[in-house]
Amino acid sequence: MTYVRNNPASFATAKAAAVRMPWHRDIRVLNSLLLAGIIAAFVGYLALNNQAAAKGFAMRAVEKRIAELEDRRQKLDLQVVAGQSMDAIDAKIKGLGLVPVAAVDYVTGASGVVAVK
Repeated sequence: MTYVRNNPASFATAKAAAVRMPWHRDIRVLNSLLLAGIIAAFVGYLALNNQAAAKGFAMRAVEKRIAELEDRRQKLDLQVVAGQSMDAIDAKIKGLGLVPVAAVDYVTGASGVVAVK
């Protein structure tokens, strides 16, 4: 830039140009902000990925517990069915010492009342 002697406008523009930062410093600031943004995005991605993995492990544990409970329920259902079979009932009757009934006699009253106070 050429300066014209005794021209105040020429000195004012020269002074303003000297105060302004060079353009490469503006790019450094922009690059620094861009790098900080990329790092923040990466850290955010890692945090989200970590949360998803933790929830996956928790879900797998719950699914395993559900499978164990289903197996236990099936075993209990089999025990109920086995306890309700005729062979099991006959064994319980013999264990209590009960005898089979041969004949049943019914009592009828004149008024139809069986028990009177």
